[in-house]
Amino acid sequence: MVRGLQQKRLQSYDGTELCYYIGGSGPAVVLANGLGGPVPAYKYIIEQLISEYTVLTWDYRGMFGSGQPVVSGDLSVYHQVGDMRALMESEGIGQAVIVGWSMGVQVCCEYTYQNPAQVAGMVLLCGVAGVPFKTLPGGALVGRAIPSLLNVGKMSAKPLGALSQRLTQWKGFVPMMQKLGAIAPSLDSELFGDIAQEFAGMDMGVYCETLKQLGEHDGYDNLSSVRVPTLLVAGDKDLMTPKTAAQRMQSEIPGAKLAVVSGGTHYTPVEFPDRVGKEIDDFLRGVEGFEPASCRMSMS
Repeated sequence: MVRGLQQKRLQSYDGTELCYYIGGSGPAVVLANGLGGPVPAYKYIIEQLISEYTVLTWDYRGMFGSGQPVVSGDLSVYHQVGDMRALMESEGIGQAVIVGWSMGVQVCCEYTYQNPAQVAGMVLLCGVAGVPFKTLPGGALVGRAIPSLLNVGKMSAKPLGALSQRLTQWKGFVPMMQKLGAIAPSLDSELFGDIAQEFAGMDMGVYCETLKQLGEHDGYDNLSSVRVPTLLVAGDKDLMTPKTAAQRMQSEIPGAKLAVVSGGTHYTPVEFPDRVGKEIDDFLRGVEGFEPASCRMSMS
């Protein structure tokens, strides 16, 4: 648990039990995590925001503290959007700046398409608007192979989970990832190790099915309809969602700004927390009605 957050539970719109976390006061910032990302993945961003804003985040359905969907397989981006809406309504949040990382980028984009009046702004970290498999190394060939591999993963969920746990408990795991270029040397190794172990402990069947449905979602056609302030953050070493994907999104979202972090991979927010934190802070201060607590106190 990240300091300053209270853990709560809610039955979502379809009866699925969600575990969510809320803390702070002031204008609301809602965080949609990456697939398989536990709350500590947002640790640095939450610690920065919580003294100035209300921060809300949650565990995706079927993952970590949240329950399995009432209807098996209800794990699409649209179901995650419904959960986000239910959480905001439960906490009386009428409007928020929404922040998405990786999978959360698709969730936030789709939420904005469906509920534009509830979104004061978007921050999109290391992600794409849809069909993420197409941006992976290997292009279309890899993209076509992944759904079949995920079906195999679902059928082998238990041994896959056991293998993941052994791998993440290995002391050489983080150094290996750094040597492969999957994470930057600046990353907080202890925090990343904790995140990886939480990831390894979840239901791999749910993970594979969620990723499969994520790959079937394409929100690019709606990007031009976005009419809220938008900040995109990309790492120039990100192999999963490269900066070219962020540049495409910037070109299609009217007025969007793009910050490219030198040396950043897909885990840029935990590799370069000061740089990403400053980008988010500067952005929030420019969103109408989102003056931080310190500014509101000085004006009163």
